[in-house]
Amino acid sequence: MAIEVLNWARMIGATFVVAMYLTPACRGAQSADDSAGREAGARAAVDLGYVTPETVATVLIHPRRVLTAPEMEMLPIEVISAAGRQELGIDPLDIEQVLAIVELSPENVPDVAVVLRSAKPLEPGEIFPALWRQTVEAELAGRKYRQAQTPATPSIFRPDDRTVILARERLLRKIVHQYPRPPAGEMSRILERISKAPDILAITVVAPLRPQLKALLAQAPLPPPLAGLAQVPDQLKLIGLRVNLVDDAGLSLTLRAEDEAAAAQLDELIGRLLETARQMMLAGMAEQMASSDPVEQASARYVQRLGTGFLQTLRPRRTGDTLALKVEGQGQLRVAAIGALAGLALPAMQAARAAARRSQSSSNLKRIGVALHMYHDVHRALPARANFDAAGKPLLSWRVHLLPFLEEQTLYERFRLDEPWDSPHNRELIPLMPALYRNPGGNTKPGLTHYLGAAGDGMLFSGDKSHRLSDIIDGTSTTIMVLEVDDSHAAVWTQPDDLAVDANRPLAGLGAAHPGGFLALLADDSVRFISEGIDPRAFRAMLTIAGGDLIGPF
Repeated sequence: MAIEVLNWARMIGATFVVAMYLTPACRGAQSADDSAGREAGARAAVDLGYVTPETVATVLIHPRRVLTAPEMEMLPIEVISAAGRQELGIDPLDIEQVLAIVELSPENVPDVAVVLRSAKPLEPGEIFPALWRQTVEAELAGRKYRQAQTPATPSIFRPDDRTVILARERLLRKIVHQYPRPPAGEMSRILERISKAPDILAITVVAPLRPQLKALLAQAPLPPPLAGLAQVPDQLKLIGLRVNLVDDAGLSLTLRAEDEAAAAQLDELIGRLLETARQMMLAGMAEQMASSDPVEQASARYVQRLGTGFLQTLRPRRTGDTLALKVEGQGQLRVAAIGALAGLALPAMQAARAAARRSQSSSNLKRIGVALHMYHDVHRALPARANFDAAGKPLLSWRVHLLPFLEEQTLYERFRLDEPWDSPHNRELIPLMPALYRNPGGNTKPGLTHYLGAAGDGMLFSGDKSHRLSDIIDGTSTTIMVLEVDDSHAAVWTQPDDLAVDANRPLAGLGAAHPGGFLALLADDSVRFISEGIDPRAFRAMLTIAGGDLIGPF
């Protein structure tokens, strides 16, 4: 269906989810105006004249009734209304009913038609303007309509001044030709038995879709816990979903099997799938539970608690050939909505925290870069990887000698510079590592740093000599000084230990600091994010200071 229709549906669907949470638990007496508004948005009867006998799935929504209900007053109704009028040419608050039907085309692919019924006459002229411009005026059943110019684009047909049909040309002509009395099919017989349509209704008749479902499941081998899914198309007969957001709020999902034996098999499979989901959730939270960040640990515990309880509520009850899952009442519906919102929000929260950690790590590297340049200004050279005793033994890392330029002069003066990093005295200072030497997203013991110099043949922190910035003939803007390493390669900050780059595997120890890559401090004092998929040869060239390699922008 057209992008405009999909966007409209997403907008309405999002408001329904939010509405579950915002709806007040208690309702007081309603005014006459409230009652009138509710009556104006009452559920209209389903017009079965638009349901073809070959319909395999139906979705029915009553936007006006929900959006104009007093319980929804906290929703951004004005925004929804204005956006609908601007983008679609229709006010969503005027739409009494949206009926979508799905049938299989002659090519055995889903074909969709959407029927919108307005509470008031629609203005003549352009509706769904972006789609309108892809159509031309034509005539069907004695009425002017907008005919699509490509098979994939829906046409726009208005059978009366309050109704709009969006459908591809084949299905549109079929609906118009059969209206108002199409031959009865299984879907129309099901809908005919519904005395009061809920706010949202979705029904799927499975039998006509079995070949497609089986082919879909056969495309990839299923892991053992999911092996039973291959039999589901043969076991299921009907899937139904009912959702009420106002009045008798609640949700019910019905799975009707071919017989009681098939229902028992489905029940057993659902139990196995829910247990598998629980185990996967626990495994996914294991790393977060092991984090040293108390907020991440608490988030993991919350997800486990919420997930375990939520999964338990997803187990349907079996009665004969039917499996039913019900969430009844405003309270239960709100709990379900909170769970859904939390499930949506937690990944966003985690992504935000990851972005904040990456930003903080970048700031740490930036400060280290500034300090290295200040050191260079004072000493006319960058620090060597360590200071050395008379026998040439490295004593303390360059990170210690950078302390005066990081406003850590007091800590620096406590070190005995003529002793190695692990002398009894200097070892006591390891826990005092400045916070900027630790990647905030890391999970290591105190005193370990994630910021190591590039150590290897031709690199800044190799050998026992210091380098000037003028020695970096490959260019300071493309030469790496300091790398953000993985937890597994973090080193004691005072130890003269840096990342010994393997010429054959230059990315070893890198790439897990952040999703998709790691940070690097360049010799021009800029910080860049390096993708884990970078060409190893190009990365190796960025590590050397005078290799004669030409590195383009990155």
